[in-house]
Amino acid sequence: MTPLLINAARAFAMVAFADGRLAPIEAGRFAAIASRDPAFANSGHAAIADAWTQASGEVHAAQSFGTALVTIRTEITQPADKAVLMRVAQQAVVADGKLEQQENLAISALAEALGLDPRNF
Repeated sequence: MTPLLINAARAFAMVAFADGRLAPIEAGRFAAIASRDPAFANSGHAAIADAWTQASGEVHAAQSFGTALVTIRTEITQPADKAVLMRVAQQAVVADGKLEQQENLAISALAEALGLDPRNF
């Protein structure tokens, strides 16, 4: 599993869990998004599933996004990779069919951690 894939899974899980729960449909949405995204073209279904399992477990266990944000900020430094993470994370906002303010705040926190202007997202 690549650093981009696991961190995209962390970003998605962080945003999806911002409302206090991870709906089963969100795992499926992440898998569908990652399997279609050209940035993960060399990642198979098993790697995508493993990334989700690891990332969602980390986010759920931590009950805080601090560790995920620090890890993402440390490992994702290239502008193109930052754009991928933001694109994937933004799709998590509506992955469960609901638009929650907490999820929008998580998007802003992710953008700030990546050194991006949250107003652009």
